[in-house]
Amino acid sequence: MSERMLKVNEALRKEIAFIIERDLKVADVLITVTGVDCAPDLKGAKIWVSIWPENKMGSAIERLRKSSGFIRGKLGKKIKLRQMPKLHFVIDDTEKYAAEIEKIISDL
Repeated sequence: MSERMLKVNEALRKEIAFIIERDLKVADVLITVTGVDCAPDLKGAKIWVSIWPENKMGSAIERLRKSSGFIRGKLGKKIKLRQMPKLHFVIDDTEKYAAEIEKIISDL
């Protein structure tokens, strides 16, 4: 991945996290933007999010997906790109997977 794309991904990650925290009120849910993978042509971007507690994951991810146009509009005012990518929110279950592996190892 090019240096430019790394910078774009990091700028998008920081700004999306800020927008979710400040403008998107999701009651009793902690949403962390763990990563962004933007296509080189800037047509789309996968936004990896971690959501806690897990029992509210479905409603929180649905809220993010419905708010993607709003978030995109806010991004357009903060970050200047040729075109703002379409945002596709995806659950990042790395921590859950790591905890399962750790438990298996400790049980041995």
